[in-house]
Amino acid sequence: MRKLLLVGIVLVTLAGIGVASAANLVRNGGFEETPLGEKVGFVECPDAAVQDWGIGGAGIDHVRTYWAPSEGKHSLDLSRRGRGSVSQSLPTTAGGLYTLSFDMAGNPECGPAEKLLNVYWGDQPAFGPYSYITTGYPVVGPGGWQTVILADLPGTVGGTELIFEDVSTPSSACGVALDNIIVTAKESVPIPEFPTIALPAGFIIGILGSVLYIRRTREH
Repeated sequence: MRKLLLVGIVLVTLAGIGVASAANLVRNGGFEETPLGEKVGFVECPDAAVQDWGIGGAGIDHVRTYWAPSEGKHSLDLSRRGRGSVSQSLPTTAGGLYTLSFDMAGNPECGPAEKLLNVYWGDQPAFGPYSYITTGYPVVGPGGWQTVILADLPGTVGGTELIFEDVSTPSSACGVALDNIIVTAKESVPIPEFPTIALPAGFIIGILGSVLYIRRTREH
């Protein structure tokens, strides 16, 4: 009887684990890891100064207090003094499918008014350009950010390179704002979902085990 009770507890525990949110495969997806002073507006980054991210093109700006991020405390301007980019290799597997989401906006301090962003996922053709019009926004912040979601992206053996590139024309020191990058793996075989089965089964077996255990205890 104790075994039935134990099995029920295990199934309920596993059900809780199964419904936990999927892990973000992107490291430092909110650009929070590089410490900046509380009063620092932004820091120019011509090279790999932002943890876990490679920096290309003309460089980027790591932004703290210059505008409000979409989440956390930090974000990026993908243009230092001209168009820049950031990249990271993600741990993916062949045959796996992934969902990418990110928040974008634009630095309105100088032209062009339309900021353009290309996204590259491994050897797939470029996604974009995604457009953001800065007209009407004195500075980006809550309400100014837009969320982009790309689903069913294929994984590759040995990892997949994720790249965000400012392609605004003409190039300037005011580019695409980027924040809150999340990549999650899609469930491979979600039918039937294990938590859906384990949770009621765990309760039923646990209750049955408890009843039988109590009855047997009373009989003795």
